[in-house]
Amino acid sequence: MARWSKARMPKHWLTALEKRVRTAWDMMEAFSDEAECRRILEAMVWARGHFCPFCGSLSSAPIAGRDVGKKARPGLCQCAEPEYRGRFTVTTRTPLHSTKLKLSALLRAIWRSPQTDKGMSSPPLAELAGVTRTTAWWMSQMIRLLMAPGEDLLEGHIEADEVMVGGKRRKDPSDAVARRNKQGHTTKRPVPVTIQRPQTLELRASPGRAVARPLMGVSAAALQQVISTVVAATATLMTDQHGGFAVVGRSYADHQSVNHGQLECVRGDVHVNSAEGFNDRVRRTVPGVFHHISQQYSERYLDEVAVRWNQRICTGMATRKSRSGKVRARARYDR
Repeated sequence: MARWSKARMPKHWLTALEKRVRTAWDMMEAFSDEAECRRILEAMVWARGHFCPFCGSLSSAPIAGRDVGKKARPGLCQCAEPEYRGRFTVTTRTPLHSTKLKLSALLRAIWRSPQTDKGMSSPPLAELAGVTRTTAWWMSQMIRLLMAPGEDLLEGHIEADEVMVGGKRRKDPSDAVARRNKQGHTTKRPVPVTIQRPQTLELRASPGRAVARPLMGVSAAALQQVISTVVAATATLMTDQHGGFAVVGRSYADHQSVNHGQLECVRGDVHVNSAEGFNDRVRRTVPGVFHHISQQYSERYLDEVAVRWNQRICTGMATRKSRSGKVRARARYDR
């Protein structure tokens, strides 16, 4: 049996595709053939060569097209390890596992979704991919799973703030059961937002990563548990006067805060303006695109907003006058 040991796809494959697919017409033409779409998806998933998704072996062989009693489906491979010899395709053990959809529809949705400024709802995605709205909703959820952040902790100067998402106001605000443990008499969930400040403001520089994770409760212990999973202990934490952040800040190398209750927004380089900007983006995206965020899928929606935030690059500096008449420079970002 033929063995593939660290087989590598051509490095120029995806580069040539990115240069060729610039408009919606280019996208429809590039993602029209199923065999071509499979090659594109394999180049993205197996950029360093075929590997078994079950045991991680780099030795495998394609069996599609062989006489194995019945016709093998396209893209089917078999692990070459004698103790396993499992079969897999490029979508095995991914968010697209066991999908019956055409790869052309999936790639169109994957290409189009990041192109929009705030996202794409299910109805226009269904028209683009040629599927039903229910299928388009499932596709959008799978794409959001692909946007999950890595496990690297945020370091340096970190801004932290909190935003409330999801839920709805109870019909009877005077009901003690409906109001129990619900901030603002709603079923909204608190979401701590952490923003890593950029290391530099040079052209094409990244703005720094953003991570948002919903809380399961409203206690300081729950807040600390979430923050500790995304922010390194050596970081400098900058927050507002929130009591929960005061407890969390004890676990970090340094903790600075501003008092919004006293109308203190900035003190030197201490502020949470970037985190509040992310919160505003969440508040605009929910009614404009998502319309509703359920507690079950709130983390996926927040990951999508964070990915669009992280995709921005610095395009230069712009000057503006403050309310006091002083001229200040601020960085401009674009996606």
